[in-house]
Amino acid sequence: MPYLKTTFLLFAVCFFNTRTAAQAVDSISLPVYTSASFLYDFPQSFGATAGITLPLNSRHIYINKKGREKQKFRELLTRSEVGFYRYPFNYTALFFEQSIGFRYQSKKEYFYEWMLMAGVLRTFYDGTVYTVSDNGTVSTLKNFGRLYAVTGISTGFGLDLERSAKPLPLAVSLQPSLWIQYPYNSYVLPHISIRLSLQYHFPSFNIWVHQKTIKRGFQS
Repeated sequence: MPYLKTTFLLFAVCFFNTRTAAQAVDSISLPVYTSASFLYDFPQSFGATAGITLPLNSRHIYINKKGREKQKFRELLTRSEVGFYRYPFNYTALFFEQSIGFRYQSKKEYFYEWMLMAGVLRTFYDGTVYTVSDNGTVSTLKNFGRLYAVTGISTGFGLDLERSAKPLPLAVSLQPSLWIQYPYNSYVLPHISIRLSLQYHFPSFNIWVHQKTIKRGFQS
């Protein structure tokens, strides 16, 4: 029995050393992207946005699986955007959004991301809006509309051309999103939107962040 216990303990130690992720923290320079997007909000609203995306930290993960090494990257991002959309014959809306989420990528140029969003939205109604005072006087209201809060979630599928064979300071992505506008007639109004975004990295527009390097499945 002592022999079996010793053998089991040695096996467990070897297995743990092989599978445990070794970690190291460093600082790296990552690009800050400015962006412009074409927005379509179903069923019939068109608009556009402009924004900036900043990385907050990064993880570089090395994975050794059956002798084959893979590399993955995960970045924590924050994004600020302003924009508008137009609902024909109804209203125009201006909005500000602040998002936070993760971008996942391998050594190749393709990436996937998801973001949580919160913001404010201001509508401006079409046509002339009238108001009647207590004494019966009728007057018009200029730029009349309402202020709403908005929250939602979005995903993104894109191409980071800075990681391509011939690097360019650009990234292109398609971003479907589900978000709600509230309070809307004492309830909430759900939206489904999609954005086609072009992101540009100015040559010297970088930021230093912490990057954690993680190795999994390597023999220590």
